[in-house]
Amino acid sequence: MDRARDDLIKKGDKGNLHALDQEWDSLQKMSFGRTQQLQELQQIIQEMSKEIMWVNDREEEELMFDWGDKNIDQYIPKKQESYSKLMSALEVKEKDLNKLKAKVDTLLKNNHPASDKIEAYRDTLQTQWSWLLQITKCIDVHLKENAAYNQFFKEANETYSNLQKEHETVRKKFVCDKNTSLEDLLGVLRELEMEKEKIMENKRQVHHLVSRSKNIVRLKPRNPEEKSSSPIIVKALCDFRQDQKVILKGNEAILKDNGQRSKWDITGPGGLDMTVPSVCLIVPPPNPLSISLANKNEQYYEAILSIWNQLFINVKSLIAWQYCLLDIRHINSLTISMLSKMRPEEYRQIIKSLETHFEEFKVSCSGSQMFADEDKRTMENQFNGAQSHYEQLVVQLPTYKVELKLCVSDVDVSPVDAFVFVLCIKLRSLFPRFNVSYSDKPISHIIYKINTFFNDFIVIRLRALRDLLESVARAEDIVKVHEARLTEKETTSLLPSEVEDYMLTLKNIKAELDQKRDVLASMEAELDKATHWNSQVGGPFHRCDMMLCKYGEHVGLLSDRWRRINGQIDTRLLDLQSYHPQLEHYKQTSASLFDWIDVTRKKQDTLQATKIDSIQTLIDHINNQKALNSEIKSKRGTVEMVLKDNEACVNSIKDYETDLASYTSGLESLLNIPIKRTMLKSPSMDLNQEATELQTRYLELLTLSGDYSKYLGELHKNMEELKVPGFIFLSQYNDIVMERDALMRKLQLLEKDKDRAQRLEEDLSHSKMTLESELRNKQHLLDDNERMKRDLGYWKDQYDSKQGLIRQYDSDKDRLEREKNSLKSEIERLMRELKELEEKHKNRLVGLQKELREVTVHRQTMETELKKAREPPALDVVIFDGVRKTVTADQLLDCGVLDKSTLSQLVKGQKTIPDVSADKKINLKGTGPIAGVVIEGPKGPGSISGPLCKMTFTEAKKENLLPPDSADLLLDAQAATGHIIDPRTNQKLTVDEACYQGVVDEEDRERLLAAEAAAVGYSGPGTSKPLSAFQAMKKGLIDKNTTLRLLQAQESVGGILDPVLSVFLPKDTAIERNLIDNDTQRALNKRPELYLDPESEEGVTYTSMKRRCRVDPHTGLLLLPITEKVDPSKLVFDGVRKPVTAKQLADCGVLDKPTLKDLEKGKKTVPEVSVDKKVNLKGTGPIAGVIVGSKGKMSLSEAKKQMLLLEDIADLLLEAQAATGHIIDPRTNQKLTVEEACVRGVVDIMDRDKLLAAEAAAVGYKDPSVAKPLSVFEAIKKGLIDETTGLRLLQAQDSVGGILDPNLSVFLPKDTAIKRKLLDQNLCQDLNQSPKCYLDPDTENDVSYGALKKRCKTEPHTGLLLLPITERLDPSKLGKKTVPEVSVDKNLNLKGTGPIAGVVVGTAAVGYQDPSTAKPLSVFEAMKKGLIDGTNGLRLLQAQESVGGILDPNLSVFLPKDTAIKRNLLDENLSRALNQSPKCYLDPDTEKDASYGELKKRSKQLLDCGVLDKPTFNQLMKGEKTVPEVSVDKKVFLKGTGPIAGVAAGPTGKMSFSEAKKQKTMPTDSADLLLDAQAATGHIIDPTNNQKLTVEEACARGVVDNRDRDRLLAAEAAAVGYRDPTTTKPLSVFEAVKKGFIDRETGLRLLQAQESAGGILDPNLS
Repeated sequence: MDRARDDLIKKGDKGNLHALDQEWDSLQKMSFGRTQQLQELQQIIQEMSKEIMWVNDREEEELMFDWGDKNIDQYIPKKQESYSKLMSALEVKEKDLNKLKAKVDTLLKNNHPASDKIEAYRDTLQTQWSWLLQITKCIDVHLKENAAYNQFFKEANETYSNLQKEHETVRKKFVCDKNTSLEDLLGVLRELEMEKEKIMENKRQVHHLVSRSKNIVRLKPRNPEEKSSSPIIVKALCDFRQDQKVILKGNEAILKDNGQRSKWDITGPGGLDMTVPSVCLIVPPPNPLSISLANKNEQYYEAILSIWNQLFINVKSLIAWQYCLLDIRHINSLTISMLSKMRPEEYRQIIKSLETHFEEFKVSCSGSQMFADEDKRTMENQFNGAQSHYEQLVVQLPTYKVELKLCVSDVDVSPVDAFVFVLCIKLRSLFPRFNVSYSDKPISHIIYKINTFFNDFIVIRLRALRDLLESVARAEDIVKVHEARLTEKETTSLLPSEVEDYMLTLKNIKAELDQKRDVLASMEAELDKATHWNSQVGGPFHRCDMMLCKYGEHVGLLSDRWRRINGQIDTRLLDLQSYHPQLEHYKQTSASLFDWIDVTRKKQDTLQATKIDSIQTLIDHINNQKALNSEIKSKRGTVEMVLKDNEACVNSIKDYETDLASYTSGLESLLNIPIKRTMLKSPSMDLNQEATELQTRYLELLTLSGDYSKYLGELHKNMEELKVPGFIFLSQYNDIVMERDALMRKLQLLEKDKDRAQRLEEDLSHSKMTLESELRNKQHLLDDNERMKRDLGYWKDQYDSKQGLIRQYDSDKDRLEREKNSLKSEIERLMRELKELEEKHKNRLVGLQKELREVTVHRQTMETELKKAREPPALDVVIFDGVRKTVTADQLLDCGVLDKSTLSQLVKGQKTIPDVSADKKINLKGTGPIAGVVIEGPKGPGSISGPLCKMTFTEAKKENLLPPDSADLLLDAQAATGHIIDPRTNQKLTVDEACYQGVVDEEDRERLLAAEAAAVGYSGPGTSKPLSAFQAMKKGLIDKNTTLRLLQAQESVGGILDPVLSVFLPKDTAIERNLIDNDTQRALNKRPELYLDPESEEGVTYTSMKRRCRVDPHTGLLLLPITEKVDPSKLVFDGVRKPVTAKQLADCGVLDKPTLKDLEKGKKTVPEVSVDKKVNLKGTGPIAGVIVGSKGKMSLSEAKKQMLLLEDIADLLLEAQAATGHIIDPRTNQKLTVEEACVRGVVDIMDRDKLLAAEAAAVGYKDPSVAKPLSVFEAIKKGLIDETTGLRLLQAQDSVGGILDPNLSVFLPKDTAIKRKLLDQNLCQDLNQSPKCYLDPDTENDVSYGALKKRCKTEPHTGLLLLPITERLDPSKLGKKTVPEVSVDKNLNLKGTGPIAGVVVGTAAVGYQDPSTAKPLSVFEAMKKGLIDGTNGLRLLQAQESVGGILDPNLSVFLPKDTAIKRNLLDENLSRALNQSPKCYLDPDTEKDASYGELKKRSKQLLDCGVLDKPTFNQLMKGEKTVPEVSVDKKVFLKGTGPIAGVAAGPTGKMSFSEAKKQKTMPTDSADLLLDAQAATGHIIDPTNNQKLTVEEACARGVVDNRDRDRLLAAEAAAVGYRDPTTTKPLSVFEAVKKGFIDRETGLRLLQAQESAGGILDPNLS
């Protein structure tokens, strides 16, 4: 450019120069613009790429998140936090993107050259951003649903725990029985009512959880390991498109595969398979787990409420019983004189109270667990007795009052007048209407009036009662019939005619009720009449009030039910009158609309089927289609009106059904009787279905018409443009249209099928919900049935009581008749009594005079004795009672117990001996030791505490309530403080008396006599004076510890007991009297713990135990409270096959001592401990069955039958089941004995004996010489089973829970089993090495039972272990694989593993020919026919077996021996012979006999150690080379080149080294070293006969000297291996040098010999 400018300037061409400058400026501007655009493009692309990557990172992170239930507690809060951060980041990012969008818009607006690329990036970013926002919405849903899931299960589990605690509280807290006092029972009743409030608090939570459980999503199916037998429905949380496949938000699909965490394979709408991000999908409710848990809580709550109700009934019945007893005692204590002082209403109230309480008792004891029928009869007898006693008193009361009045007023009245007077008073008291008085004389007139009154009154009263009962029965029949008619229907109909018929029926029912209204009025009138006549009765006859009160309530209830029937009929008529015209209108409009749709659809189909062959035809066709389309659109309003009518009918039906259900439920509650319901199929469901169908068909028609109209318009437009004269393509179009129509119809059918399937699913879910509702209703019905039974019992009791009342009325009537008839005899009796009364008064007067004289004499005697008593006593006769003997006042003064002032008061008579004894009780008698024990029930808030019983220490020791040591020490303390105490009789006894009376055991007598000496004194040598415990200790009669223990007991009772004075003295006085010394005092002051606490069995002082004692209120004795314990031998657990007691479990170490104590004291229950010790009691369970792909779970026998498991494998696993206790049926989760399993077909009957033998490992083997069943180990020792079988069965037991003890029926650890001789150390060591005693079903290799268990899957709802196995096809049906493919897979059976070198050839492989039939024979058949001998046959069969099995010449396959026996290719004898591995071949190395298997094994070992290469080994296996050929090739390795065999000594020829050494042909050392070299390379060689010998053989044959034997054996170890005591494997020379068994020089020398012979010799491979 510069040169061009220079040239132009030189030429002076200004024009071109100016033009050049302009062009240059233009180019520079363009270049600058392009550069700027490129920079803008680079910058915008970078920014958008960065944002796209950011969005992709967020998307990837969210797509990979696992929304399952694993660690939901941890990830929910973290995810909520990260979601919050993400949303904040998105808000910030949105602002950035808006800025970026503005930049992009500016560039596009400015027509940037790379607009297409910018737009592509922008669209990508927008798409990814929109997708990320969709994902955030999905995350929000997941967070809410998963949080609700987590919260629900937390609350449900917490509620379950609360219910468990509530259940435990209700069960343990409220304990009562007949011994509980009334006050305590009332307290329990109050606490029960308070507890009811707590229980009801759980009700809301339980019902809330039940409601929420239906809306909980399913998280378990999100886990790919969670397998489901039914299809899993998933729901889309957002729209997602994959290619042309779309799933919209809210659409449901079927989950096919969720193996990938981020993406799931589903079958979407229309049956299209899609892959959708898992975050977009949710597994919607219902969740069976949440519903099950909520229902479980609800059932638990109902159970607790049931327990509370039972406890409430029990307490109420006990309270009524106590009140009855109080009333009965009160009435029985009444006398005629007490009754005469009461007002009539007072004593009437007493009998009324009894009757009321007795009625309450009869009602409440129905359903009570506290009272048996015998108890009820006893109470009834007591009630009748009290009632009779009361009636006798009431009958006698008027007579008594008259007699009393006559005695007081000395009026002379004749006996007859007196009787009549009494009778009139009595009748007026009983019957207020009785108006006859004593003044109505003469007597005959009074008697006539009495007869007339009774005949009229009683008949009228009974007649009124009868009329009432009849009217009640009539009214009840009418009410029941009409209630039944009203509860027959639960919904209405969709047919107007049926609705009209039912309305007419309701009107007829109402008319019938109106006609029978007089029955109701009659019933109410009869009740008033009966009440009126009953009110005329007074006195004890008021007991009829209660019956009339019940009938009054019944009449009120019937009246209310009558009114409810009328009200219900009116309500139903109003509802149906409103519903009927709606239904008729809907039926008319919907029917006409459906007809129109059918006609219009036919028109549309006709139009679409019409062929178009010209433009005019097309135009006409378009006009017709437009008209039809307009008609269809105009019907939209009609459709909507019909749908509104449909909805109105649905609402009316639902309201009507609600009214009917409310009436039925109210009737159930009112009568307390369940009404049977059928499964309700509401017509509203049919209406909803009709509405759906109508809407669908109309929309389908509208869509079809619109699409066809558009199509015709497009067609017309195209034809106008083309102006093609010919319309040949129109026929093709018609064909296409027809095909499309056919496809459309198919699609419509598919849609209908889909809708039908959806409706079926809805119906199924509705049916499930209805079924669940029915199940709950059934449970309620069962509860109501129980309640009805109780009510029936109650009404039966009521009926019996009413019958009793009627009988009582009859008896009253008869009694009154008898009284009337006995008036004359009564008058005569009164006359006689009057005379007797006079005589009695006379006799009583004489007696009173005599008694007066006797009293005077007695008074004079007492005055004389009183004077003597007031005289001061002499000191030598003032005697007090000591602990064991009397003590005088002088002695008490000397020892300081009495002071002089007290003694002076005694002497002066100011105080008596009893007064002083009371003041000095502690010294004279002490406060008393611990007298015995009191057994208490369980403690806890609200429990009814109180002593159950008191007993002596000896009894407590025998009952295992006290530890023996503790009881003995407490008995010693009693004896040391003066007496053995019987707390039951409050007797104080000497030891001898206590033994005689059985208070203590005879075996304890000597020990207790020794303790008693602390109170009465020890007998010491050289003195007649009794010694105290301290003095006896100094003389060595007792030890210091015993002395302190006995003195501590005395001190806690009152002081140190002086055996001479027999009183308790303070310690300082005791020191002065030499009863203790200062050291002993200091020792006692330290309060040594010399006794045993019965609860903790730890050391404790006697005083602290006394503080815990309770004072018996009746005797004042100190009783030590101990918790009631249960005999451990009576606590029974469920073992594997039989029960086992707690004591047995403790003896074998399954239960530890603290747990046993908790069980004894009731702190723990058997079920609680059973859960803790489940492994010992039940084990973890054996392999219960198999799970096979699509076939699911099945038993081992079933798998064997279906050839999914080999027989050997299945049999071993079945034997393992039997050996661990049971055969398991995995389908029913039942545990069966072998016999039961055979009967039920769970195992094959042919396996019975084999499984019974295995079951003996669990229940014990039978030995006729021993009664006790033998364990597996004992059976092995006795030779009943072989060691291999025993080890296999024990391994199964060990993997389940331990070694099974057949006597205890529990699993024990191996160390415990060794102690109980169920194992020994060797067997234990074998088990610890996990021997492979079982077969792997997949690989058929050996495997341990534990390894198989680890591969098992645990079934969630049963806990059974199921072994997953590969699904195998039936061999009779060839499936996906070809025969060659199967041949390769089954090479073992079809081809075998190959012989070593063609041993099985010729006839053995292809079959011997039968001379008579020319058919091929097997080896076994050829042996039977004599074609080959037994030795050769056995040799050939062994070769076949080692290759792959017994060869079938007809099938040309190898078969297992058991199959071969069934196919007659073997017999049992030949099978056993083969099992013993006979040595039918020669080892080419050793030239010794060997089995074919050993030869094959040798080949494999040579391959492993590198002697044989792979090609040579394969040639051997295929038979291309023989063993002798290879042996020659590998002779150096197999035999070596040989050591120096001997010496050649001139004319004497060859000789051995030993011979040369003897003949001194060579030095001894040299000969010894060469002999060592021979032994180290494998053999000692005799060169004279070319024999190879072991050292032992060479010594025996004299080839070497015996003196060299030990040295040569040490050298031979280099070839055969050195023995190491710490291992079973032989050591090589190198290893022996390392271990220090030989020195390095010797090792080097021996290895040199080996190397020169062929190489280093491996002692294991040889």
